[in-house]
Amino acid sequence: MRYLPGVLEVQGLSVVYPGSRSPALVDVSVTLQDQRMVVVGSNGSGKTTLLRACLGLAPVTRGRVRLFGREVQDARGLLPVSTNLSEVYRLLSVPVGDLIRLQARLKGGNTTQASRWIREFELDPVLRRPLHEISTGQAKLVSNLLALDHDPRLLLLDEPFENVDLSRRRRLVSLLRQARGCVLLNTHEFELLRHFEDWQLGFLLEGKFLGPYSVSDLDRLFLNRGEVPESIGQIRTTLGTFSITRDRGEAPLKGATTFQSLMERLS
Repeated sequence: MRYLPGVLEVQGLSVVYPGSRSPALVDVSVTLQDQRMVVVGSNGSGKTTLLRACLGLAPVTRGRVRLFGREVQDARGLLPVSTNLSEVYRLLSVPVGDLIRLQARLKGGNTTQASRWIREFELDPVLRRPLHEISTGQAKLVSNLLALDHDPRLLLLDEPFENVDLSRRRRLVSLLRQARGCVLLNTHEFELLRHFEDWQLGFLLEGKFLGPYSVSDLDRLFLNRGEVPESIGQIRTTLGTFSITRDRGEAPLKGATTFQSLMERLS
C-alpha cells in the first residue's frame, strides 16, 4: 500500500526530560490529515510537551513525529507550520512590531493582516515593546496572532485563551474557527469546547493520550472507574484505571470543568 503522508503524524511518542524520573509523554499517537483537534488536560499532563515535540523542541525517547511526511528532526524551517509557543518568539528580544515584520519577510508575505488584528485587539501600545516587557495576556494574544498570520497549513496552539479577557476570547474564537489549515490546540478549560463542536477531541492525562473523539459527542461521553466492557477508551493512571463510555456511565463529561476533577471524583 502506498504511504500517504499526513500533515502531522505522531506515532508511539514518549518523552522523558533529562533529570526527570517520570515521562512527560507515554506512547502518544495522533494523526491529522485535514482535521482540527482540541486536546484537554490539566496542568502538567503533557499538553505543552506534545506541541514542543511536534516542533522538535522536546527530547523524543521513543516513537516518531512527522510533519508533511518529513521526520521532525529534518523539518527545520518548515514555513507552513506555525505556533504560539512563547519560547519561539522570545528568541529575539525585539519589539513586537519588528517581530511582525520579520515573520512577514521570512514567509514571503506582508504585515497587512497582522496589523489589522493588532488594531482589532487593541494591542497598538505593545508594538514598540518586546514580549518580555508586556503583560502575560498581551504576550499570549500577540503570540496567537503571529501564529495565525500567513494562513499556516499546520497550527500548533498552546493554551491560546490563557490570561485573555472575555471580549478578546470571543474574537479569538472567531479567528480560530476561520483557520483553514490543520489545528492542534490544547487547553485545560472544558467550557471552551462548546465553541469547537466540529473539531476532534482528545484527552491527555499523566502523559497518556485518550481519543480521538468528537467535540460534538461530548454530551454523550461518561467517565467510569475501572475497565468497562463497552468502553470506547481506557487509561491507566496513578489514581487507577478509568474508562470512557458513550450514552451511559458514572460521571458525565457534560458540564465538567477539568478531566482531572472528574477522575478525582470517581477515585
